[in-house]
Amino acid sequence: MKIEDYIASQIGTTLRNPMGILEHPFIVPGGIFHDELWDWDSFWIAKGLLLCPAFFSHESRATWAAHAVGSWRNFFESQAPNGTVSIMIKSDNVDFFSCRNDDQRENNQAKPVFAQFALDISEATGDYDWVAPYFDSLLLFYQRWESRYQSPCGLFVWGSDVAIGVDCDPTTYGRPEFSSANLLLNCLFHKDLLAAAKLARELGRTSDAIALTQRAQDLAAAIIRECWDDLDGFFYTVDVQCADHRDHYLPGIQKGMDMGWRSLPLKVRMFTGFLPLWSGVATPEQAAILVNSHLRDERSFSANWGIRSLSKTERMYSPGTNSANPSNWLGPIWIVANYMIYEGLRNYGYHSDAATLARKTRALLENDLAATGTLHECYHPDSAQPNFNSGFISWNVLALLMETEDQTS
Repeated sequence: MKIEDYIASQIGTTLRNPMGILEHPFIVPGGIFHDELWDWDSFWIAKGLLLCPAFFSHESRATWAAHAVGSWRNFFESQAPNGTVSIMIKSDNVDFFSCRNDDQRENNQAKPVFAQFALDISEATGDYDWVAPYFDSLLLFYQRWESRYQSPCGLFVWGSDVAIGVDCDPTTYGRPEFSSANLLLNCLFHKDLLAAAKLARELGRTSDAIALTQRAQDLAAAIIRECWDDLDGFFYTVDVQCADHRDHYLPGIQKGMDMGWRSLPLKVRMFTGFLPLWSGVATPEQAAILVNSHLRDERSFSANWGIRSLSKTERMYSPGTNSANPSNWLGPIWIVANYMIYEGLRNYGYHSDAATLARKTRALLENDLAATGTLHECYHPDSAQPNFNSGFISWNVLALLMETEDQTS
């Protein structure tokens, strides 16, 4: 069975009718989930549903769009007064991870994907009006990020390592609260600000579009300034808890040299180092170094089935570990990572590399389907052995958006 046919036969398992406090139809990851509306899972699934020709028909497009819009509305109609949007909402729990209150332990808020989510829906349906009543809520969501999670160097930080998407990324997992300016977070935010600016223009909110574009440019500059390492030719997540403590430890002592840096690179090479390609932040020169020196290197990232989530050269590399909480990002192939890097390669004109990555990704899923009759959440980069969660249907639908032929040749 082709993966298109399999996913088409299973995609209905991701759709839910209104349930409990989730008042609109919504999208869940297929597999072990039932009534859990997740932030970026619903975004990625909706992208695949709305953009993949394999699912096109008037009736199905209307169904996908209704569940995508419903997912989006469920998040923002339950938004806290302080702007927080929950990472995950269950049918009986609006704030499963206790995101909303400042007086509880820090558990982050939803990832900045909602403008991209809304833009995908609007471009697929031709309808932008549905998002107009919620646009100020989207801006409030950004204000919450900026007031609570933006560091002095301009980058955004995770408050903790809870539900960050790339669960055990060593540059965030187990590290102090509010210290990790993770590249995934900042590249998502940059992409979302640009999407929000486009939505604002479509809605006639010109001043908002200008302001959002400027904020995106400022964030891009911060990513390049703080995260790019000229020596290694790689983008790193950085630690932003750099502060001059002399007044505390040596009160009254005359100060000498000021601290001239606001962040320190956490030199662990994760796949997130390629995400400035996906978000369009990297310069062409930086893109060339990333592709030539890192992405194609079989000693580090390049594998039989795609791009390793962690470089093979890192001491944490452990792609065979089967883990659910946290999920294992220490080397396994994740389809969402392959897809984001694929899009980044296309952005910068590396169409042959993108097509090769697409072929590897499709072959990986086809082999899994042939061997097990289903799909899984992630895979060993060398053996293609499934790692976790049999029956998983979520961002693996993105494989259907990956062109296996170099369209420029």
